[in-house]
Amino acid sequence: MAKIRSGVLGNTRGKVSGIVGSQWKDVNYIREYVKPANPQTAAQIVQRDLMKNCVAFCKPIIGPIFNAYTDRFQKSMSGYNYFIKQNIAEFVAVPTYSNIVISEGKLSPISSLEVFYDSVTGGVVVTWVANNGNNGADTDKVFWVIYDKSTGLWYIDAEETARSTEMDSDTLPTGLTFGNLNCWALVAQYKNTIVDMISNSVHCVAQESE
Repeated sequence: MAKIRSGVLGNTRGKVSGIVGSQWKDVNYIREYVKPANPQTAAQIVQRDLMKNCVAFCKPIIGPIFNAYTDRFQKSMSGYNYFIKQNIAEFVAVPTYSNIVISEGKLSPISSLEVFYDSVTGGVVVTWVANNGNNGADTDKVFWVIYDKSTGLWYIDAEETARSTEMDSDTLPTGLTFGNLNCWALVAQYKNTIVDMISNSVHCVAQESE
């Protein structure tokens, strides 16, 4: 790297022919332009596809899940980046959705999560067992999301529901296929209005309403 103290190239910025000019700590410099590498090995192509699929999957839940619940429990990265780190290997052509974890925490999770969907009315009912465990409380809040693997669309719980209620309901579009609907639920415990603890997420596939 060559420093420039004066002359016609003293304020060069960007690429000029075969050189690049810039400034670092008030020192002007030029260097040879090197075309960035774009490796296309089989392993790198696979990794890029995994990243693309993982990002496409989780982008819609950055606000509802990562910003709202998981960000505050990550010290060196965002909840979004942590999700990618933990789950990217699952995003092959057909992910195993039951292996995907959208939240991790020390709070006791709910158990026996079930979802029932009526394709005629669009009604969806989500049920669970409270399972307070050793640190849960009836007043903890359950939040759930549903992902339609056939369309890539997410359906987000309208509002949290008390753990002790053991049931919530909402309305989805009609005509969906219940077997395509993957649900994840997490539990949050609050201190005043601040999320103080969260649970691991639990997963289930929707069933047809009877």
